[in-house]
Amino acid sequence: MELALVVKQPIDYVTALGIPRDLIDSTLSAFRDALDNDVRTILNADNLSNAFLTNLLTFTVKIINPTIKLTQYVSSNIALGRISINDFSRVELELGKELARSIRSTNYPRAEDLIYALSILIEHDQWVMDNMVRHGFDGLMSRINKRALNEAGEASAYLMATMFAWYSATNAVLGIVKEFRRENLDTLAQWSRAYAEELDAYIDTLDLLISDETYKALREEGVIKQ
Repeated sequence: MELALVVKQPIDYVTALGIPRDLIDSTLSAFRDALDNDVRTILNADNLSNAFLTNLLTFTVKIINPTIKLTQYVSSNIALGRISINDFSRVELELGKELARSIRSTNYPRAEDLIYALSILIEHDQWVMDNMVRHGFDGLMSRINKRALNEAGEASAYLMATMFAWYSATNAVLGIVKEFRRENLDTLAQWSRAYAEELDAYIDTLDLLISDETYKALREEGVIKQ
């Protein structure tokens, strides 16, 4: 939700869910800071690979706290019945559709790479919300710590890389960033898909390990050691 929120800023969608304005503003502020610094840096870098790795760290530091707070707020209110999980899913999908239309309307040759990455970021959001509602925050964290700590760490790394590459490239494609190296844009669009493919694979793996039934079956089959 955070990425769609920042690029298009359709506040009416988000406030309709009853999310406090201060949470929205802190998230917007973090992404704007990243846009003004990290994103512009890598879009114009002479050495994109080095710049991406360096700025990925600062990007992550800037956005991690507000996005966690926003996720925890939404998931806890879904669990309490204050926000409908169906309403959340509907809002996020509508935001995604609007963004996809905007990206396609530019006729950018690698638009589908960006739209694919966006779809996986939305899928990740939905997965997190579904599992936090199903197991509770503590229950989900307990399952991850006991069963999938390494996999969750890898998924988080690919999530941040996907977000950074996608956010950077999309801001250039939509004309929010005016000055950039075209070769950097094209590479970031390619990377956003590649990172998203890895993230998608880890979501599937986490799904297997978090599910009590599947995890039990995997242990009984000897796939996972006791």
